[in-house]
Amino acid sequence: MVVHRDMTSDEWKWLVRLCQHEADSIPKEIEARFTELGLLGPNGLSDNARNLVQNELLAERRNRLQGLH
Repeated sequence: MVVHRDMTSDEWKWLVRLCQHEADSIPKEIEARFTELGLLGPNGLSDNARNLVQNELLAERRNRLQGLH
């Protein structure tokens, strides 16, 4: 299973943008890397990619909220 640490910060930013529907196209090298990691297939982003982004963003939000208390 792929985790956030398996990607560069640039790759992570592109993945988040794709999951949040903020990008229509991505650079070919990013597309190739996502395909290599199993995050991108012929039908678009995989469920694993969506779950990864969702879980990471939720964890970041929880950490921020806990820091406020």
